[in-house]
Amino acid sequence: MEIKGIKAKLVDVFAESKLTGNGLTIFWDYTDLSSEEMQVLTQEMRQFESIFVRKTSEPNRVKARIFTMEEELDFAGHPLIGLAAHLHEEYGTQDRHEWNIELRSNNVRLISHAKGDYYSASMELGAPEFISILKASESLEVLSALNLGEKNAADIPLEVISTGLPYLIVPVISGIEQARIKTRDFEALLSRYGAKFAYILDVNTLEGRTWDNEGKVEDIATGSAAGPAGAFLFKAGMVSPNTPFQINQGRMVGRPSKIDVCLEANNGEINNITVSGDVHKIASISFE
Repeated sequence: MEIKGIKAKLVDVFAESKLTGNGLTIFWDYTDLSSEEMQVLTQEMRQFESIFVRKTSEPNRVKARIFTMEEELDFAGHPLIGLAAHLHEEYGTQDRHEWNIELRSNNVRLISHAKGDYYSASMELGAPEFISILKASESLEVLSALNLGEKNAADIPLEVISTGLPYLIVPVISGIEQARIKTRDFEALLSRYGAKFAYILDVNTLEGRTWDNEGKVEDIATGSAAGPAGAFLFKAGMVSPNTPFQINQGRMVGRPSKIDVCLEANNGEINNITVSGDVHKIASISFE
């Protein structure tokens, strides 16, 4: 594997300042990399996710692929928010830019704003997909697998919602600090309901938590879950359309993160969800 000359950039996403928020590695300016090589490079950097980007013939359109330490994803939020800041730094000529991103299975529009020594970026997710609602007995099984009980649960059914990646939203009113994945077959449990990951959401404080499905690594800020979480809150009557609100994440791992969400809706139906956050550059890397 030839890595000499590959460029990478480290940024913090959904961050109020450097060394907060969710770290991301952006790989760019490479000739060619196989899927296997992208996976190895992601594992080398040991970030929750990395994103690989290639330019196209259109100046504001790029192709991107997203990897976790274990696999390639069709969609993920914080890599795309970080990508918008990277594109603005490298190719931007104005204070505001729009970028069209070709992913493995869909396209996403990003918007970036220069803010002096950092960037603000947003992604438009379109309308959410409501996939399944869990029964009471099913909800109790999931809560138990997350080290929670009925006393911790909000009086709202657990629901699988997707804006690109399907999340099982687990609404709670207490116990978020004690939550953890304590079953070995959690991924199989989620797959019964069409979910890829679970997102615990305290509906009183709007704080979220999620992990890889083995429970080994807690995510610091999950942009792909913020859209489903916002749709869940709107459906429950807890947030209003066209009124931005903020989801907090990362407190339990010492990396406080702020995810901004805004929903557009007509006649009770969500037309679009926008997820936004600030991005701070940490370092540029050139592989030897």
